[in-house]
Amino acid sequence: MQASFDAAAGKRPARKPTRFTTLSLSLSLCGRILLGLSAATVTTFALSPIALAAPKGSKSIAIYIEGPNADDIREDIVSLVPETLKVVDDDAFSKSLRSAGQTKPVGDALVMKAQRKKALDRIRKAGKAAKVEGVIYGVSRTNKKKKKEVYLVYVDENAGDLAVDSAVPLGGSRDDRKKALEELLGPTLSQIAPAAAAADDDQPKDGGDDGDGEKDGDEKDGDEKDGDGDEKSSDDGDKGGDDGDKGGKRKPHDPRSALFSIEAGVEFAGRWFDYSDPVTQNLRPYDVFGQPALSISGEVYPLASTDIPVLKGLGITAGFMMAPGLNSAVGEGDPLATTYQRINLGLRERLSIGESSVLGISAGLRLLTFEVDAAEALASTVPNVSYTLVRAGLDARVPVGPVALALGAEYLFPLSSGEVYDRFEGASVQGIGAMAGVLVPVTTGVEARLLVEYARFFSSFEPAIGDRYVAGGAIDQYLGVRLAGAYIY
Repeated sequence: MQASFDAAAGKRPARKPTRFTTLSLSLSLCGRILLGLSAATVTTFALSPIALAAPKGSKSIAIYIEGPNADDIREDIVSLVPETLKVVDDDAFSKSLRSAGQTKPVGDALVMKAQRKKALDRIRKAGKAAKVEGVIYGVSRTNKKKKKEVYLVYVDENAGDLAVDSAVPLGGSRDDRKKALEELLGPTLSQIAPAAAAADDDQPKDGGDDGDGEKDGDEKDGDEKDGDGDEKSSDDGDKGGDDGDKGGKRKPHDPRSALFSIEAGVEFAGRWFDYSDPVTQNLRPYDVFGQPALSISGEVYPLASTDIPVLKGLGITAGFMMAPGLNSAVGEGDPLATTYQRINLGLRERLSIGESSVLGISAGLRLLTFEVDAAEALASTVPNVSYTLVRAGLDARVPVGPVALALGAEYLFPLSSGEVYDRFEGASVQGIGAMAGVLVPVTTGVEARLLVEYARFFSSFEPAIGDRYVAGGAIDQYLGVRLAGAYIY
């Protein structure tokens, strides 16, 4: 694609680029950020095995199943619990549930994220009253496809993420059921169980064979509905259900707890540069839109599988975009090779909001280059820039029906701005950015994305009478419409 800029301009000797020193400082700052994060990661991993081996208060859990065959299902789950982890009495926990306000079966509401918040809060309150590390709560039901299943969640003191949030089919043999239960619950049970050396040998595990909870189970069977209502189950596409979650503190393919994500796509880029209050005739505006560019970006959260506050949500972000084949020209003149590229590097803190939304707090560096390879006479008039930016911003991912909306805003502070600003006395440059888009799930861990990103740099100058370049300021705008695919793990 060929862009154009205004033909009216004066001439001046070519200026030699002065980017080397700024680029070196920028790369040095990037290196120090990564070095600091690496040191924190190594230190945390060195200490975390001790903390994870014997977490405070992780000596007992509650297992509560409602609906048909509740006792058999509970017995199968109890058989998976490590010897170092005690299971509290079912009747005692039933009393805790009633005291917390959960006097009726949760039923199909457990599957519906929009309806289960109050029930989860009561289960969490009951778990605290029973002094357990967490609660495995299940509903034995018949889903909309007339298939029997038990929907299980693991509720601990941490609001937001649920380490277990999925269904296990009940249609096969009991061995098949046990195997599916182990795949779902095993990682979580192994993580919260105390180390063998720290276990209390005098505290036997509730084996589930002594008839505890039989009456309770019968009562729940009588009160429980068959689940033939209109609520969606995991088999019907419920995102909290069967989307690849196999248990553990981190849910694979969940944007709230993903270990990494990578995005690649095509961006249709545009740039508009113009001066405000131009006086001299050697000031060229510039415009281009629709230039195809290649884009790739990613995020890595090294400690996502831990329970370490702050650090488990801290990630490294990186991105690169370039527009190959971009040319510029003055009027009908010869095309001039043009470089347009963007490099992002930074840190992002990921926070879960509610049960499905994500808030991101980010900071880092951006290197943005837009340069026309012009001859000496023309080079002194084209609006070449090479921004080195410190950026800080917020972003959010908010599910809306079957898709999610992405929103973001950031402040861009230039450490250096490039050749066009060096021509003016007293140049002051600031920048802002915004982002919006739609994220559409395709299959487990894969989604299609339509994103629009906008950046605006506004500057003011303080020229004196007789200066070669005289203008009140300039506006430099960038727009990108990106079509991309992403994989989240």
